[in-house]
Amino acid sequence: MGSEVSPVKVKVRGIYATALTKLLLEAGFQIVQPSEAIQARLGLSPCQDPPQVSVFDRENRQGVVVRGVRGPTEAVVACLKDALPWAVFTPRPRKVPRGWEKLAQLEASWVGEFSRPVKEKLDQVRAGCVPTLPGHHQLKVVDPGRVDELEATAPPEEFPQLARRLWQELVWDRLSPGQPITVEHVKGGGDGFRWQGVLEHWEPDRLVLRRRFRPGGKYDSLEVPKREGDFGLVELPLNEWWARRSYFRASGDPIGELYDIHTPPEVYPGRVRYLDLELDVVCLPSGEAFLVDEEALEEKVEAGHLPPALAQRAREEAHRLLSTLTGGEG
Repeated sequence: MGSEVSPVKVKVRGIYATALTKLLLEAGFQIVQPSEAIQARLGLSPCQDPPQVSVFDRENRQGVVVRGVRGPTEAVVACLKDALPWAVFTPRPRKVPRGWEKLAQLEASWVGEFSRPVKEKLDQVRAGCVPTLPGHHQLKVVDPGRVDELEATAPPEEFPQLARRLWQELVWDRLSPGQPITVEHVKGGGDGFRWQGVLEHWEPDRLVLRRRFRPGGKYDSLEVPKREGDFGLVELPLNEWWARRSYFRASGDPIGELYDIHTPPEVYPGRVRYLDLELDVVCLPSGEAFLVDEEALEEKVEAGHLPPALAQRAREEAHRLLSTLTGGEG
């Protein structure tokens, strides 16, 4: 008779704890040191065994860190990749003191980036365990205490109305024309960047930002030189997988447009965040439109910096948009 393999012991903490615990339980992992709230929601018994793997929030709450014994940690990451195919998990190298290299080989650490579609999936998972506000995990990034308070005291039938009110208070009431907005342009593999625009105007389903450009160099993909006085408008539809970047000379003459394919944006106080999916659709003033950066997307997938499912969604969105721009069936 073969001996049974003991389940991997995992400790989960943070704003994603309920949903991730449910996913890990369903996959056969053992949850250790569960909080009292998690015990009540998922019917778990107290267990103080030491964990082989710990899952906890990143500092910015935009995902999680998965850290522990190498084999069990990789098993947890594989489970979460399967359950959340649009999440981006990247191994994180750790600085090791001299002489500790062999011990470090027994450990592993991964970082998970949860863009808006992943948070919405986790909202659904959590709602299967406990009454959950619409947009729960995105709201928890902004103000965890307020979300916990509302969910603990308000009747669930009022949750949609309360969520809208909370969004208004935490985000929309803090916007004003002319306000600087920081855009977090996240990229798989960690080579993202930030840029800043000025809020031109906004509607319930989109933001429009204005940018100024310094002369010198060329605009990416347009291959047109940058000149003094050039400016741009960036339209960010909140429920689309793209942003439209329109470029103009100081006279107002159009230079061209670039549609950046990325996950639907998340709006926070003073900032916007999305995960770039590499592909761009270029539209020239002549009406010509074409797709660029397909090789960059493939390289990201091959390097493990973007999951195949997310890359496929990016291709579908890019080709649908290209078809629309060229007069085909959208």
